[in-house]
Amino acid sequence: MARSFSATCGPDGLLQHLADLRSAVPSPSGGVVFVSGQLAQRASGVAELVRSAWRDVPACVVPAAGVLSERGEIEGDTGASGVLWSGGQVTPFALPERAEEPGRLLREALARTVDQRSATAILFARPGAFAPERHEALALSAPNACLFGAGTASGSAIGVTSQGELIEGPATGLAITGFAPPLVDASPAARLLSGFHRIDEASGGVVLRAGGRPALDLLSAATATLGEPPSAQQLILAALADPLPDPPGADRGEPRGGAAEAEAEALDSVHYVLRPVRGIDPSRRGLLLGDEARPGARLAFAVRDAAVGRAGLEGIARQVSRSALGSAPRFALYLTCAGRGQGLYGTPDVEARILRQRFADLPIAGMHSSFEIAPWARGQARLALYTGVLALFRAPS
Repeated sequence: MARSFSATCGPDGLLQHLADLRSAVPSPSGGVVFVSGQLAQRASGVAELVRSAWRDVPACVVPAAGVLSERGEIEGDTGASGVLWSGGQVTPFALPERAEEPGRLLREALARTVDQRSATAILFARPGAFAPERHEALALSAPNACLFGAGTASGSAIGVTSQGELIEGPATGLAITGFAPPLVDASPAARLLSGFHRIDEASGGVVLRAGGRPALDLLSAATATLGEPPSAQQLILAALADPLPDPPGADRGEPRGGAAEAEAEALDSVHYVLRPVRGIDPSRRGLLLGDEARPGARLAFAVRDAAVGRAGLEGIARQVSRSALGSAPRFALYLTCAGRGQGLYGTPDVEARILRQRFADLPIAGMHSSFEIAPWARGQARLALYTGVLALFRAPS
């Protein structure tokens, strides 16, 4: 059983909503509370309210740029949303401050918590806790774990243990065992402007050549149809995908033909993450994209796009719903970039309406985030931008 809420409110109103949820859910096992505006600036005080209203229930309080539920989205205001559920064992965890190797510590913390069991880890990281180019840090040592999450608005998320202890760090979250792993999918709000090209040469985060051409020339060709110059709404992004596997018997020292590869590959089948174009190097015709853009990886260009964002969320909601057939959906979490919402669509509640149309009155809670932690390969996740991450929790029917 689960219940959700969302409201524009201050501390007193929030306390009442928390108490109402606690009364509505028998034997709760865990919960998440997202807060925005002034409540986000006072996350430690919110954690005290959660500890009081949800006594003995492990939970996580997450500062967000905005909050949402199946009822709608709250942007640019003080508000809260949350979900409380029964079922499974929930353990809050947090990394220590000033950790020199956050990736290793995260893997060790999760390995201790979930061991080798089928588990779910929901991670809320403070901006800067994981640099995008160190995405390998999000690979789990527990191979059966499902990892997803998001970046907070500013400060740390705060875990509330079942003993009432408050814990926090650059990355704080919940490990869930004894509960069916959620169905998780993600979709970026960006339209690809080009095919994917193998990166041939890169130095210090600057891509110099891809697909046999200077990287700056590829960008110019990709954006030629957008007008001169592209508008602020048409935010140009780099799309990075993993290298293609070598065919049997291939010579690893011989680069592939980038142009032919780009034309032969179906764009809608490529799994990629978005990154900002941080700068250009005119003298070398290069693009500053960061250390993730390594030789062998594949590069394309994209533009933020409302229609694609809408269609992408409809698509993953439909796929998750189909995959849940034969089970009983309990609740969902939806984590969406703060660069989406009303600023992208021009009208409020677009994504909340899509979720409500697909899942009706299913309890949903979520946030507008600074970045997203999206599923990748099994037991791995990547930092993502302008992406919506949907996780549907269910019980076998």
